[in-house]
Amino acid sequence: MAQNSALLGETLFALAGAAIRRRDRSLGLTGASTLVTLERTGPRRLTDLAVNEGVAQPSMTVLVTQLEGLGLAERRRDPTDARVVLVAITEAGRNHLGTMRRVGASALTGLIDKLDEHQAAALDAALPALLRLTELAAESQDSQTG
Repeated sequence: MAQNSALLGETLFALAGAAIRRRDRSLGLTGASTLVTLERTGPRRLTDLAVNEGVAQPSMTVLVTQLEGLGLAERRRDPTDARVVLVAITEAGRNHLGTMRRVGASALTGLIDKLDEHQAAALDAALPALLRLTELAAESQDSQTG
């Protein structure tokens, strides 16, 4: 199974690349990842976002300013401590992520539509495992951002 796991991993990685290449280029991958983090975990301190994305705090400051300029994120005061500033995703940011997901999915849907009936059925049968993989990926990310 380990050999198949490696091949499956490489294949899924290649498919992710096909979807990512179709994305809107107005926002870099770190910006998109930051929006996903904000969507999943809620408002965060800028320093926490920098650690989560593996960038220096000044770089995250520049990125958040860009996200604000695009209307995709906003800075707000922490309701429990007015001295703390949190970064939150806006409704426009959620909409942007939704559009990114639909565009990426359409790239994959176009490929799925080219499969023969048996291949499509096999992929359909694998859907529960693929959904579980997305859950495990989110759990792994959440444990890293704690």
